[in-house]
Amino acid sequence: MAVRRRPTHEIAADLRAAIEAGELPPGSRLPSRAALAERYGVAELTVTHAMTQLRHEGLITSRAGAGSYVRGPQQLLRASRLRLSRAERVAGRGTFATDAHSGGWTARSDVEVRTERADATVAGYLGIGEGDEVLVRDRVMYADDEPVQLATSYLPAELATGAMAEPDSGPGGIYARLEDAGHVLTHYEETVRVGRATESEAAALRTTPGTPLLRLVRRAHTATRVVEVNLITMLGERFELHYEAPAE
Repeated sequence: MAVRRRPTHEIAADLRAAIEAGELPPGSRLPSRAALAERYGVAELTVTHAMTQLRHEGLITSRAGAGSYVRGPQQLLRASRLRLSRAERVAGRGTFATDAHSGGWTARSDVEVRTERADATVAGYLGIGEGDEVLVRDRVMYADDEPVQLATSYLPAELATGAMAEPDSGPGGIYARLEDAGHVLTHYEETVRVGRATESEAAALRTTPGTPLLRLVRRAHTATRVVEVNLITMLGERFELHYEAPAE
């Protein structure tokens, strides 16, 4: 006796098959939740669960107030060794621009710059006192006009001079400006964990709350101190992280 699939799984399986067969090509809009609920004779909440499943698989993306769309096949490769190299900065590319140059897509960022007092977490990352002034660079970052990443950099205020305090920090980005000012970078450290989008993150990334994210913390070091910490939030289904390390 055949066992009938649960409605959520049935809807997800049917839409997945249509996407894989090309019946719903990249960029196409899926039927509305109301239309799918009527087609399958279920509540709209059941359709929502099916859509969430497909979104977590990276097959679709949801845009607030605009429905759900089939996501294109492109993954964004984030190769840490290349993107953090001095050679890329000399070529005039910052880290995100390096990703775009390597992947053949177009990068842009909406940037807000401000100063504030460091909270305990930021102070701990930078090795400064809680309440010390920091320069904050808050960015929404786009790949081919689709928001894929949020990044907030913190720099000790006494180091953040000139173009570092401008929305456009110039060729090579913040790390190039730090080295221009005599703060020669020696190494970076990154930690990555998995999270889920909050309501504000989901709004900025045009997705829905609960979407899987990669949360990355990067600290940039000179020989004597940490000069920047960057708190990065990436859409989990869009990025592939690539690391190289010497066999020492």
